[in-house]
Amino acid sequence: MMDVTPQRLKEELDKGTSFLIVDLQETEKYQHAHIPGAVNISMETFREQYPAVLKDKAMSIVVYGEYDELHKGSDAAAMLEEAGYTRVGHVVGGLHGWQEAGYIVEGGWES
Repeated sequence: MMDVTPQRLKEELDKGTSFLIVDLQETEKYQHAHIPGAVNISMETFREQYPAVLKDKAMSIVVYGEYDELHKGSDAAAMLEEAGYTRVGHVVGGLHGWQEAGYIVEGGWES
């Protein structure tokens, strides 16, 4: 599992690098604020839902939760690696780290 800083994620997004960003928040929170382009699979249903959404185990996947303190990003990344996914990372600081770095979010809230 690779730690991905918000700055590195933003650089890769700006370069047009191909990868999938997965937001692990509950659906309501995702609708209010998420990293642009992220898909939502809540951590509560992640184990059941990720196989249908993340079909290619060789694709680059970056996951994040709301905060690092809850360990959702690292837990989901570890789960994916255990299932055979080979290019997995998680955003250091989660959504709050992204926002603290000054990057925009999609949804109804800006902070």
